[in-house]
Amino acid sequence: MAGRDNISLLRIMATLANETEHRLPDAVALERWIVQQGLDGITAEVVLKGFCTRVSAGGIQIQRGLSAMRVLHPLYKGFGLIWRRAKGTVEEEIYSGDRVSPEIWQRSTFKVMVDDGEPEVRRRLLGPEAGEEFPVLEDFRQEGATDYFAMICGYAVEFASDQRFGVVFTFTTDREDGFSAAELDFFRSILPTLALTLRVAINRRFTQAIADAYLGRDAARRVLSGEIERGHVETVSAVLFYSDLCGFTALGDRLGQHELVELLNEYLACMAEPVEARGGQVLKFMGDGMLGTFELPGEGGAKARGETGIAALEAAMDVLTRISELNQTRRAAGQPTMALNIALHLGNVAYGNVGSPMRLDFTVIGPAVNEVSRLEGMCDSLERRLLISEAFANAMPEDGPDLLPLGRHGLRSVREPVRLFTVEQVPEP
Repeated sequence: MAGRDNISLLRIMATLANETEHRLPDAVALERWIVQQGLDGITAEVVLKGFCTRVSAGGIQIQRGLSAMRVLHPLYKGFGLIWRRAKGTVEEEIYSGDRVSPEIWQRSTFKVMVDDGEPEVRRRLLGPEAGEEFPVLEDFRQEGATDYFAMICGYAVEFASDQRFGVVFTFTTDREDGFSAAELDFFRSILPTLALTLRVAINRRFTQAIADAYLGRDAARRVLSGEIERGHVETVSAVLFYSDLCGFTALGDRLGQHELVELLNEYLACMAEPVEARGGQVLKFMGDGMLGTFELPGEGGAKARGETGIAALEAAMDVLTRISELNQTRRAAGQPTMALNIALHLGNVAYGNVGSPMRLDFTVIGPAVNEVSRLEGMCDSLERRLLISEAFANAMPEDGPDLLPLGRHGLRSVREPVRLFTVEQVPEP
């Protein structure tokens, strides 16, 4: 009797263990959690980690989970997040045009879903049904995975090409018998909700990146925080950084379009990167020129103004050094070169939204902007690559870099002559 009871108990325990192993998460509770994450503005990394850990705790033994989608960005084509159970963390991947060769793409599961229109890919990784056609499956086998499931949740994109857009998910498990049919159905039902929340979170992140790229870091922050009313401006005190290439128009008549754009990008990168690296922002590119600003802190007095001025001057010298180095490289390659003029000024400007009801520009306006433009226009006549206004010079600390006085000069549309300065040792273009 006792023996039969023991056998029955073992059978019950085995049944319970089997049911526990294959139980499913609470889909309703999980879906509510996913939606709330989207409403709360939680980052995509946190959402994917929370999803994978909740699903694993709910009974589906996920070893690795990935989410990836196309993004609108001038440098990147896609963005992906990978959760691994062994690490318990989420890693991000940026996909650019040169990261994946056409040969690798042609033999990828992503290609089957994105280009060929298949809604999902499922491959066993062990046994007689093991998939072999995708090289990535062998990588998963080496990691101990037994089953692979991928699915795309497509979405519409206005003005998009005929390429397919969507959030791609892939999951692996290392459970001996792989994913069950019920577990795959669970993924099919819950992933569209997860895709929507992740799309919102990732788009929010890259909207900020796009705004930074086209408007400038501070202007983007202001626009995205709601400062978008036409005519909404505020007065700020700032260092103005104005630069312009010499001879670009004449050179443009001789070069092909592609070569001209490539050349311009090289020179504009030399102008922009030092400004941004030292806390300034590139407000706009104007053909072959650039307007940057270093906003002066409202507090901190003369010391803070001096530190900002030194940062702007260091940026200008770095720009001229990079231009000199770029020209040396281009000359060695037999390519055309250009010199650059820079003007530094300091003053109050109106900063905000200006334009028509249908087309606004977040910019700076005011006499100081006109003056820095006129100042840059004096570079060639004074045979100087860097000109500094008296207002800028007065903000420099006593122990700051030595400035070379150039006397008083009249600026077009400026009533009184102004004192100008430069730096004695300026890199030759």
